[in-house]
Amino acid sequence: MSIQEEVRETIERFFEAMNTQNLALMKQLIPRSTTTVHVGTGKGEIWKGWQVLNDASKQQFENLEYYDATIKELTINVAKSQDIAWYFHLLDAEIKSNGSITRWEGARFSGVAQKQDGRWTLAQTHVSIPE
Repeated sequence: MSIQEEVRETIERFFEAMNTQNLALMKQLIPRSTTTVHVGTGKGEIWKGWQVLNDASKQQFENLEYYDATIKELTINVAKSQDIAWYFHLLDAEIKSNGSITRWEGARFSGVAQKQDGRWTLAQTHVSIPE
């Protein structure tokens, strides 16, 4: 399997964890580091560090009724060292949380993947909604 395929699989597993609210799977995909960062769409949605992101994910999954995401136009670039990759894709999603449904079409999702101890993790992610 190529590095791009390994990173693609990691990204797909991230959205599988979101789609199924699988916290155990999410924990496998996020490095336990103080430098882990996730930037969401809300004004206060900047989570820095493993523990903060883990706590936010638990809370989000408790309120999430469903999350159905589709990755489109994924581009993956790999560093010469072959242990860092950065990626970008569009994302369509339907999210039901606290009885309210939100739909995203063409949300912009980017991130940085790093290989640690023989497996890829998502060290940084960022999602934004175009105007």
